[in-house]
Amino acid sequence: MAQQRQTSRQQQASRHKQRSEETGRLESAERNKDWADNAAHARTADDPRAMAPRDAGGRPSTGDRF
Repeated sequence: MAQQRQTSRQQQASRHKQRSEETGRLESAERNKDWADNAAHARTADDPRAMAPRDAGGRPSTGDRF
């Protein structure tokens, strides 16, 4: 009987861990959306989301400065 309870607890812990990991992956994916995701959802060329990110000088930017 005690072993069955322990097995049941282990199964519950395993399910909880799997749910936590999946939730973490989904939250991470949401946080990691970048400009390309926004551009893919833009509907018209004049939508600002359709443009590549710009630096302070107005030039297209590929990321941080070196």
